[in-house]
Order: sequence, then C-alpha cells, then structure tokens
Amino acid sequence: MLRPPRETDVEAAYYWDRDPELAAWNGRPPISLSLDAARRDYLARWRDSSIKTFIIESGERAIGMATLYDFRRGSCELGIKIGPEGLRGRGLASETVRLLVEYATGTLGLDAVRGSTLEHNHRMQRVFEKCGFRRTGQGAMLSRYDDRRYTELFYEFRSGD
Repeated sequence: MLRPPRETDVEAAYYWDRDPELAAWNGRPPISLSLDAARRDYLARWRDSSIKTFIIESGERAIGMATLYDFRRGSCELGIKIGPEGLRGRGLASETVRLLVEYATGTLGLDAVRGSTLEHNHRMQRVFEKCGFRRTGQGAMLSRYDDRRYTELFYEFRSGD
C-alpha cells in the first residue's frame, strides 16, 4: 500500500537514508545530518507540492519510500527505496512501481513515467523490465558516495505501450 508520509515516519526514513547499501545503489553517501535537521528536511520535502511522496506500507508497517518528481511534458520520474534489508528482493519494489505507474498514468493522467538506476543495481533493472519499462539510454554519473564514475541507465514507461 502507498500512503502519504506522516511525521511518525521520519525516524524510519532517516534510518533508510543512513543505510550504506541503499546509498551506494544511488551513488550517494549515507546522510550525515542529525535526526533533528533531517526531520526538518523530510517534513519540508513531504509538504512540497511539486513532489509526490509516499510511504510504502506492508501490514501497517512502513517499509520504504517512493516519490514521483520532475513533472514535465506529460511525464514524471520515479524513485523508490525498500528500507529493511530483509525485505529487499521479494517483489515489493515491483509491486510499488506498478502502483506508482498506475497512479501517475491513471489518476494524474500522465503519458509517461521515467526512471533511472546505476548499472550495478541489477535488482532495479529487473524491476523496470518486469513493470513494462523500456531502456531509453545511458549516461555517466560521478558518484558523491565514492567519487567514482558510474553508468546510469535510463528507463521509461509509456501509457498505451
């Protein structure tokens, strides 16, 4: 289930953003802000009307976060993270991406949803492929996590394909 974030979700989001494995998959370092500073940042972002943020919930437990952002020309980009390590690789990301695409194309009436992942994140590549995304290209990215250059893969789901 996807639901709007609540202030009670801050600590879980903070924990996920401090996870080195999740950070490395996105080419970023784990956040180093204090919990109080992160709380202010999360709450401000969650109120930002230009970004649609959702908490991924399973059995009334927050297990991840998903966002739709960069709305332009009838499309948007998505981002997703499954927080608890033991829940990764179990199909929850695929289910979440399907829900996000359904919301973006159905409720919001968008024509396309874009996504990207680093070349070494094979799990997310499989998620995109399972959910009907097509690879549209690639580019180079300098990681803020380890100052290495990575290949970023770009994907797109088009409504009606």
